[in-house]
Amino acid sequence: MKVGKTKELLIENIKAKIPLLVQNDLILDEISIQLHKHNISIGNILEMINDENVLREANLQELLLLGEQLHLKFADTDDDWGVEWLNPSEIKELRLYIKESPYEEILALPYTFENVLKTGHNEYVAVIPNAVIGKLWMSGITMYNPNIQRQARKKKVKNGIIEVMNLNPKSLRDIEKQTLEGDLITSTLRYNAKVGSGTDGIEFIYDEKEKALTLLEGALLDVLDGAHRTFSIYNAYMKKADLAGNMIVIFSNMTEAQCKRVQVDMAKANPIPKPRLQELAKDKLSDEVVIELKADGELKGRITSNSNVKYSFGEVVTFSELSNAIDQSFHLENRLEVIKVAKVINDYMMYLFAYYKANLFAKNSLMFKSRMFIGHIELAARMFEHNIPFESLKKVLDKLDFTIDNPLWEEIGVLKYGSFSSRSRTKIQNVFQQLIQE
Repeated sequence: MKVGKTKELLIENIKAKIPLLVQNDLILDEISIQLHKHNISIGNILEMINDENVLREANLQELLLLGEQLHLKFADTDDDWGVEWLNPSEIKELRLYIKESPYEEILALPYTFENVLKTGHNEYVAVIPNAVIGKLWMSGITMYNPNIQRQARKKKVKNGIIEVMNLNPKSLRDIEKQTLEGDLITSTLRYNAKVGSGTDGIEFIYDEKEKALTLLEGALLDVLDGAHRTFSIYNAYMKKADLAGNMIVIFSNMTEAQCKRVQVDMAKANPIPKPRLQELAKDKLSDEVVIELKADGELKGRITSNSNVKYSFGEVVTFSELSNAIDQSFHLENRLEVIKVAKVINDYMMYLFAYYKANLFAKNSLMFKSRMFIGHIELAARMFEHNIPFESLKKVLDKLDFTIDNPLWEEIGVLKYGSFSSRSRTKIQNVFQQLIQE
């Protein structure tokens, strides 16, 4: 950098313009498009402007590129920012900078999608893992085409007019967070293989017998519908390779004119109801109960889809632990029981948190530890079964010593790290069952 210019000064320069940036989504859109050429995603940008620690730890080249864009958008003068900050050789180097991907392997064409159904002329549908959705974008196979987007906008900038993605930063952050936590509801994306993009003039080959769709060399997939979700899943993938969940993807092979007609039809159509999408996404009925509990009630914000519970964040139980406990204690047989069981559990939790709120962050109490919910769910099921009102929950639970010093917890394995045996789960259930048998 030029004499007198430092990384610290650059960071302070960026920080001064961040308040202006967060108030203007359009400018954030434009900056994200420019920096995407350098493999810097909008997720990376949002992290830098929302977390000073991330900003200070960022690569110098990324800071320079962000600083330049902020200068172009908010500076009062037309001074050449690059000349002010960098030597000629450094400017050339910066223009060639590409942010390294955390993943060496990219998808190469031809690439085959399995279990694909043909739904119409040059139209196919498949369930695609979110990790593959992210990898397709990372590999440059899926891309944004403003010519076929309903919400692409033209924006006048200093060097002319550009078309920008109509991105909502809050929506992108929310979808990325849901993707990372495994909570993103399965929904439908539409990807169109651009006619003429295939090296040999052909984009797809479909094998009816094998139900396999092969995307051929040179083919490009334009995001026809689902740009926010695709972009957010990609951002999540760049942070976590083993993403959970899937998307339903409709693949087509149309001209741009045909794509525009599809956009008109989609604008008139009714969307797929969210409950149906949840139904497609989940395997166990107990999973659906947990989804209900996460959406509303006492456990909202307290269930994590990660393997470890962050108690300091208010979390108390993992998705899998709670789902398994519900599966074992309630034995759901059909979807009509999902809402009913969710209500029973929520009523139980309402009294539990009301009576024992002081125990929530008590270091010597195990009452709200994740494994203890095996017992809570069992007790909720048995109290409901025997028509014992939850108003009497305090009287019932006061019979049990939840302190960490109680040798019972060591005996049945609650305090052990690692995997939890089915025998230990049964022991916890028995302990809670005995509370209403005494």
